[in-house]
Amino acid sequence: MKDLENYNNYNILVTGGSGQIGSELKYLEKKSNFNFLFPSSSEFDLLDFASIENYFNSNKLNLVINLAAYTDVENSEIEKNKANIINNLAVKKISQETKKRNIILIHSSTDYVFGKENNAPYAAYDKKQPINYYGYTKSMGEEAALKENHRSIIIRFASVYSKYGRNFIKTIIKKLINEPVVKVVSDQKISLTHALDFSRNIFSLIRFCQNLNFENEKRIYHFVSKEYATWFSVAEIIFDEINNINKGFLKSELIPISSDEWNSKVNRPKDTRLKIDDSFYKENNMIVSSLEISIRSVVKEVFLEILNNELKNDY
Repeated sequence: MKDLENYNNYNILVTGGSGQIGSELKYLEKKSNFNFLFPSSSEFDLLDFASIENYFNSNKLNLVINLAAYTDVENSEIEKNKANIINNLAVKKISQETKKRNIILIHSSTDYVFGKENNAPYAAYDKKQPINYYGYTKSMGEEAALKENHRSIIIRFASVYSKYGRNFIKTIIKKLINEPVVKVVSDQKISLTHALDFSRNIFSLIRFCQNLNFENEKRIYHFVSKEYATWFSVAEIIFDEINNINKGFLKSELIPISSDEWNSKVNRPKDTRLKIDDSFYKENNMIVSSLEISIRSVVKEVFLEILNNELKNDY
């Protein structure tokens, strides 16, 4: 096995580097010997398979982490061709290119591959039954990765949050600050993934892949917090943490609503909780943060940044 203590000559391609998890990996790179490659969309264009092939031909790679995805659930129903190319067909192409070169592929997926039958929390190999086109394309992408490259694994995330990019926590913070009444769905049961957890455990995950017997062992894993939640329970933590930081700051009212009351053009699962494999975490020395603690830490970072920006604008 290659000595993974020295990453100077170990090249890791990360697609989707501008997303939340990719942004955490970029920050990690600054403090480590990891040799990550974060190509721009023009260098590695998921809608242009010649671009994908050219990138592989031009770079010596040891491992690929595919985080790129078309994640707009509602627009996936409208831009079906684009969603299918990015979430499915491009995954197939990446899988084929990695197989040619005997490169390990870590492909990211989602809890939305489940949802039609209410059998949650779902184990990694439970039957997939997505109820919208986004979930369908992600499910097909999983199948492509597993079929086209025998040295691939699937890591499923759910409701990713961090201080980067767009996510539920940042949306609710802005709403609580700016709107008198904030309504949040209370009957959708969810798992969540703290993006920082993935970057903290990346060394362990790479070592795990290097040691994995791909022929005889599992190739699908869930990477989420051990605790479950609802969107409303997360919003309550956000509300409470803001008032802990600046008591009495919020004047808004937080109101729970049913998913039927929420205006959405797309079917969304009522329960997509993912079951985790404790042995996967323990045997690979992976540590996943407490759901409430990590949510509060992100809220604090984001809220204080908002306050600081407002103070700067006042002067």
